Amino acid sequence: MIEIHSHILPGLDDGPATSEEALLLAQSAVDAGITKIIATPHHLNESYDNPRHEVEEAVRHFNVLLQECDIPLQIRSGQEIRLHPRLMELWMNEELLTLASSKYMLLELPYHEIPAYFGDLLHELRIRNIIPIIAHPERNAVLLREPDRLRQYMRDGVLCQITAQSFLGLFGRKVQKWCFHFCKQNGFHFISSDAHDLKQRNFALKAAYERIEERFGTEMVNQLQINARRVWDDRLVELAEPANTRRRLLLW
Repeated sequence: MIEIHSHILPGLDDGPATSEEALLLAQSAVDAGITKIIATPHHLNESYDNPRHEVEEAVRHFNVLLQECDIPLQIRSGQEIRLHPRLMELWMNEELLTLASSKYMLLELPYHEIPAYFGDLLHELRIRNIIPIIAHPERNAVLLREPDRLRQYMRDGVLCQITAQSFLGLFGRKVQKWCFHFCKQNGFHFISSDAHDLKQRNFALKAAYERIEERFGTEMVNQLQINARRVWDDRLVELAEPANTRRRLLLW
């Protein structure tokens, strides 16, 4: 399995504090069947700033540690980038990372609002051939209340990543029900653990895939896994359509 959203790098954000903790988290990912991880430390979220060069150096160092410890896991660079008015300026200054050097950028919305400049930002990303992935939209209060707004973003080519633990109930019954209902009506593109630690925020990808398979079948699980592979390989991901309709390739 491929994990496109995780906080596995030590000492950068609210993930593991030490290399020892990060290695234990890495081994738990391997034990869960994960072979490849995109590390996405928080950036621009008011608590943590992790510019490109620091993340890339941390990934190089951690891959060496994994090899020394015989942990069969490959890590590549990314960021979970909080929406920010200067985001495009920072991109032009080469401070931001896409996922695994692909065309896909992981964006985090504030929890209680959607900034007024979001539409303009999506346009700026689009004309630069950058495909935005909204991280855990189910945890944004506006989208939780108004899912039609997320549907419109998806129709405009934005991709959607739901957190594995949301399907498993970690963030409450309301969020869990939203995820199942939105999935049934619209589909989505990725599921990721957003792993931070070995306890509550662990690598729950396998358990979430099993829960989705129970509700929606093997085909959906297969497509989600294909989509993660396409991000890793920097290939086009299929857009989710409403239930019982065909899928189409994302073209820009």
